[in-house]
Amino acid sequence: MTNQSKFFNTITQYFVYGLVFLFPLFFVPITRDFLIYSKFYFLTLVLFGVLFISLGKFLLTKKFTWFRNLATQSLILILLSYILSIVLMSPNKLQAIYNPQYGLVLVASMVILYLYASHVFTKAKISPILPIAVSGVLVSVFALVIMVDPFQSGELPAYWSFLSNTTFNTIGSSIHFVAFLIFSLVGSSLYMWRTYSRSRSVDESNRTMLVILGTIVLFTLLALIFHIFIVSQLILTEGAQIIIPPLALSWYAAVEVLKNPMTAIFGVGIDNFSSLFTQVRTMNYNLSDLWQINSFNTSRSTFLHVFTEQGLLGVIGYGLLISLFLKNLKNVKLETAGMFITSILILFLLPPAGITFFLFFVSLAMMAADIHKRKEQEEYIIDLSTLTPIFIGIVVISALVLGGTGYFLGRNFMSELYFKKSLDAITENSLQNLYQNQAKALQYNNNNEEFHRQFAQTNLLVANNLASIEADKLTDTDRQTIADAIQAAIAEAKVATALNPQKVTNWQSLAGVYRQIINVAENAPVWAVSAYQQSISLDPRNPLLRLDLGGIYYLFENYDEAQKLFEQAVSLKPDWSNAHYNLAWTYYKKGIYGSAVDQMQIVVGLLDAGTQAEDFKVAQKNLDEFKKTYETELEKLQQEQATQAGEEQQINPASRELTLPTPPQTQLDKKIELPEEASPGANVR
Repeated sequence: MTNQSKFFNTITQYFVYGLVFLFPLFFVPITRDFLIYSKFYFLTLVLFGVLFISLGKFLLTKKFTWFRNLATQSLILILLSYILSIVLMSPNKLQAIYNPQYGLVLVASMVILYLYASHVFTKAKISPILPIAVSGVLVSVFALVIMVDPFQSGELPAYWSFLSNTTFNTIGSSIHFVAFLIFSLVGSSLYMWRTYSRSRSVDESNRTMLVILGTIVLFTLLALIFHIFIVSQLILTEGAQIIIPPLALSWYAAVEVLKNPMTAIFGVGIDNFSSLFTQVRTMNYNLSDLWQINSFNTSRSTFLHVFTEQGLLGVIGYGLLISLFLKNLKNVKLETAGMFITSILILFLLPPAGITFFLFFVSLAMMAADIHKRKEQEEYIIDLSTLTPIFIGIVVISALVLGGTGYFLGRNFMSELYFKKSLDAITENSLQNLYQNQAKALQYNNNNEEFHRQFAQTNLLVANNLASIEADKLTDTDRQTIADAIQAAIAEAKVATALNPQKVTNWQSLAGVYRQIINVAENAPVWAVSAYQQSISLDPRNPLLRLDLGGIYYLFENYDEAQKLFEQAVSLKPDWSNAHYNLAWTYYKKGIYGSAVDQMQIVVGLLDAGTQAEDFKVAQKNLDEFKKTYETELEKLQQEQATQAGEEQQINPASRELTLPTPPQTQLDKKIELPEEASPGANVR
């Protein structure tokens, strides 16, 4: 091997070890969900560096080197399942590519990390467990410091307010933090045990390593115990929740894909789990504490998520990969086997995330390195020094691919950077900065549904601020700006529905925009009804949507339709006091006083007089009023019945209190006129 090759290989080794060490620790609060996005961009940046180093080595040596890896075929199948799922099934393909939790770029980056790390770990003298173990202890120490709340006596800037959260850590959610600590603890403990066993019979110098590993295990174990204790206390004393997708619904979603040949093979598409979740949502979910969460973007289990979004092709790919390494479990070190099995359990038990895939692919690289140490790794070298056209072609194509990928990733990063600035503008109470930064975010990434939904709300905020000015002070320019802002809000919300028409959140956002402008736009009520109906078709067992749609009918005094929807909301969630409350008032408005009393009585029974004192007083007051009205009307009815009986006449059925509503014809008032392009059914340009 030439000195040039050795130099490049050494640099690559530093990059790989640095990435493995820093990935769990790294975060920069310059994007939304910075623990997710900063790790994602850090991963891609370091791997770009590794790839450019390889390109530089190729330029100088003019030799292409490939090491045979036992997992190559399985990895190709996995990447193929992602690509086909995105191309054939994903509604929003670009968002699926750049999703930082489970998108194509993330998984492709993990595959590249595996290929480089498996080779580097084979040649390196430093055990790959050490960067993980040291990173684990630093993560643990940081978490222990945060747990004692060192900033409680001072006031942190809003930018760093997350440090006042005693459960904050550098990994992400509490469950993924615990999973990482267990992964690190298993590896460190087993490595310490193997070192201890070896030190008694081979070398006394290993005892220094035992002290280091013992310290790592101690701090990691302390962080694990204290974090679980603090989270448990928050759950027991403050009613905090660990929000994860329900296992039953995750299983139902996975089974649902088997009902269609295309979804069975390719899944529902990357970044499209939420559209299937709303279809399999059950009544029992409405009775849980999570019922107000319309949908989840991930499954409870990474394997179930792969099954749902990538179908059988993805499951076969991951299954072959795992089975391949399980067959070689006896040929690897104790700590390597322990970490690999732990990573598989994490995939089975926890939702997909960057850290989940990181632990899995790093453990795969460690497994491959141990296996290749026992059996010489086959090396293929192609010398292109005499094949200049081919050499130049490969260099140009590689540079274009790397440059193009880097360009689009850079645009994606800039969009997240500006969107985070727009969120910071909210705390600064600067509407101008909010608007401008969201507009810039969309310039860099026009395929993000969340950006469009938020920008729609920002445009409504602009319109509302101008509309709050006294009418006699409004200029023609102001009125035109209000109209433009309203149309922009509708347009942005509609773009989100066009990007993914299967996602109920997008239609709910559009319906919400129409609902907020019903007093100023001529066709807004009709369009709001249409958008809510589309939302209900995508999420048929969601009581919130039916309450919202019923509220529009109630607002325009269409009590028959409102009654139907409120009754449906009550049947979907019988313990929801607000649904019963709306239904009670609808009955009251229709003159069905007995049912109004019954429903308001249910409301009073569902409310807690201690924790919901204001609502309880209002409901009790309404109940007393309803009872009084009911008794008065009942006396009148009895008097009418007595009079009619004396005259030997039949009671007119229409005058009875409890009657079934007749099928209504929806008639909603019309306001100012908006162009037809603003309707939910019009195409987005």
